[in-house]
Amino acid sequence: MSQTILIEPEEGLRKIFSLNLNTYALTDVIDRSNAKETIELLKILPSISLIIAKNEVGEEKTAVTIANFLKEEGLDIPLIVLGECKELADSYLTLKHPISWEILIKHAATTLGVSEELIENKKEPAFVAIDSFYFYDIKHTPCDVYIRIKKNNGEYQFVKRLHNQDRFTHEDIKKYETQGLKQFYVPKDYQQYFVNFVTNSIIKELEKSDLTLKERLSTNANAYEIVKDQISLVGLDQASQELADSCIQSMVKAINAAPKLAELLRELFSSKISYAYQHAHLVAVIGDFILSKQTWYKPQHLDLFTFVAFFSDITLKTEQEIKINTTHELKSSTLSDAHKQKVNSHALDASELVKDHPSQTDDMINIIREHHGARDGIGFNDNVAEDIHPIARVFIVSDAFVKIMLDPDGPKNKKDILSILYAQYPSEKVQKIIKVLEQKID
Repeated sequence: MSQTILIEPEEGLRKIFSLNLNTYALTDVIDRSNAKETIELLKILPSISLIIAKNEVGEEKTAVTIANFLKEEGLDIPLIVLGECKELADSYLTLKHPISWEILIKHAATTLGVSEELIENKKEPAFVAIDSFYFYDIKHTPCDVYIRIKKNNGEYQFVKRLHNQDRFTHEDIKKYETQGLKQFYVPKDYQQYFVNFVTNSIIKELEKSDLTLKERLSTNANAYEIVKDQISLVGLDQASQELADSCIQSMVKAINAAPKLAELLRELFSSKISYAYQHAHLVAVIGDFILSKQTWYKPQHLDLFTFVAFFSDITLKTEQEIKINTTHELKSSTLSDAHKQKVNSHALDASELVKDHPSQTDDMINIIREHHGARDGIGFNDNVAEDIHPIARVFIVSDAFVKIMLDPDGPKNKKDILSILYAQYPSEKVQKIIKVLEQKID
């Protein structure tokens, strides 16, 4: 379901608008009080489908402030203004007072691709948004694909852009992105069919034996983003499980096939892939290096650790959330209270999620739950619990090491990074693991 931000200070109107937007425009409504709160949310959740904002809240020029932010950030998010606003009248739909909820819902539904017939029958919307990265590793689509364009009156219409079986390249999709297009649309009835088609196509690609390392990392990264997106929408269903398994196996293959570990690390650091996947794969590489120096190491530990690295942050949506590694960083972040809570519990959430995976083991669940040092999976614990799983301690060190390495403002010298880790984690057991990283990585 789409998501709509609503700014309406009058409680009675807000309740009426929220209820009817959800019922008839088939959208989840997120209430915000002003432009500042809205902008903070958009920074971490830019996939919002629609913003409905009061023209002014108190002394604040709410709608204008939001419109300026959207323009500055290049976000093509529709905005409906509640109240007369001459500054925006030429660019956005503005509704003069008194505002009829029926008129508002009609405009919102049209923008979101919900037809009047669908509203009357309370059916699903005609089109659903598909992020552009779903198209990176396919050469054609199994159905017609649309884009949403703004009409002169501020409303939106859906125009067919890719026909069923049309051929295109990764570069073609990138060109759309450079023009500001981040989402395509497919008919609602084809949504699952389309996702299954993409999933199967990527799995076949990852099974190829002749992929270069760069090609494998790029495809892995796209697969990771799709799994993450599908989990946020429908949970860990069979299609997501199969794609995750294929990606994890491909990560293991990349680690095993690398002629030298240092070369793999250089490729990972230089690749133009998402921070989320880059972080997950680097953690797997560093973790396996540490584990390989333990007397009890076995080859299957790479499979286990890669599974953990893949799923550990899978419930976090943004780069900002994934980068957080301490309680202080979480408290001082600009995240909303709800998102801070999500980050605080993400280790527990991920461990609960993988319980539905057919290949999960008790070790996997425990390591994921404890991967920030707390037995219950809540919070960030510099004083790592002594009785957590030994491989969870390896993950903690690997995770912190990688996050510092990926920080553009952080130290790049390994000695300086290890000094930070020694100071951050006083536990004797953890310090023994940190010491392993003093060895040369060939």
